[in-house]
Amino acid sequence: MSRAGAVGRSDRLFTKAFGLLVSGHLLQSLGYSSMLLLPLYLDHLGADYEEIGRIMAVSSIGGLAARPLIGWALDAIGRRPTLVGGTVLLSASMGLCWFVTDRGPLIYLVRLLFGLGVGALFTGYFTFAADLVPTARRTEGLALFGISGLVPLVINPLASTIGVRAPDLRWFFPLLGLLVVSSLAAVFALREPQHLVDREPLRRGDVWSALRHRELWSVWLATIVFSGLVAMFFVFVTVVAKRRGAENPALFWLSYAVGAVAVRAIGARLPDRLGPSNVLAPALASAVVGALVVADAWSSTSFLVGGFLAGLGHGYCFPVLSAQVADRVPESLRGSGFAMFTALWELSALAFKPLLGAVAIWTSDSAMFAAMALFATLGLGGWLLLEHSGQRSAQTKRHRRSADGASVR
Repeated sequence: MSRAGAVGRSDRLFTKAFGLLVSGHLLQSLGYSSMLLLPLYLDHLGADYEEIGRIMAVSSIGGLAARPLIGWALDAIGRRPTLVGGTVLLSASMGLCWFVTDRGPLIYLVRLLFGLGVGALFTGYFTFAADLVPTARRTEGLALFGISGLVPLVINPLASTIGVRAPDLRWFFPLLGLLVVSSLAAVFALREPQHLVDREPLRRGDVWSALRHRELWSVWLATIVFSGLVAMFFVFVTVVAKRRGAENPALFWLSYAVGAVAVRAIGARLPDRLGPSNVLAPALASAVVGALVVADAWSSTSFLVGGFLAGLGHGYCFPVLSAQVADRVPESLRGSGFAMFTALWELSALAFKPLLGAVAIWTSDSAMFAAMALFATLGLGGWLLLEHSGQRSAQTKRHRRSADGASVR
């Protein structure tokens, strides 16, 4: 085979394996996406903002506690077994929603199982996707792959349109849980990446050394900032929109999904061409502006605008950050790297959900959104400093290695 042919084949993005992974991710994402409606069901059961935030945060406890095990499983056992276990846990948690008729212990168990399942799936699917996409098109590939996780957000306004009300979510969640189970057909058809077949035993010291590398500091900070914004939207925006009289609160998620999908479908190659770091700052700024719009939104149109702007930010922030994790962590430890990345999402959710709920009770909904926007703005400034420092440190190390090589020659 000619070199040109080999290069063309290696840069091919849309393969059979990629298609299978997309279809599995699309189906299982119905579970995560539909749970954005759970605050409405909890509101129906009489929960206030603080209790809603506390119940929603329970899933993060399970997911966060399991992340080291999930990272180890992905690198030491394989991608497929991890995805199978996560799918079973996620679908079981959704099925148990049928038995939730009050705010008792069962809803906390449901959220704990949900966190374990989503933790394994969130980490596993994006680790697998990073394995499959070409290195030169990594941000583009992860951006396009991520669309399969955004499209299911449409289930929320669709549920309202077809007449699913808050009390009906008790049976709606178990029904979607059956679709989550069907994603296993795609998972079983996938093969493990070759580097896992030839893997060597993992050493804990290697994992820790890789995850605390200076080039990753800016990635971890940006992940905390962005995931904090997303956590706020996911938990509170539908309830806020409902209480402010929006005609269909769940339409926020349609607008959010349209913004995120549009920017990826039209400009998926832009981060790889301009440099991912050059795209991250304006993307995060768009999400901040979206939060400020929602803070002062009192009409359906305002919520739609805020959702679209936040979705635009999500459309670039997530694939850029996940691609940087894949680029800056050794391939043999990719599962552990993505476990750290997704663990920070859980940590943000665990910290911000109850805290923001309390802020809303003590002050107002508007103050909650504005305070988070201010935190994100300060975090963006910190990211700029760390990113510049990390790149300068990496360049210095490369120059030293080049000098050492020249002196040896």
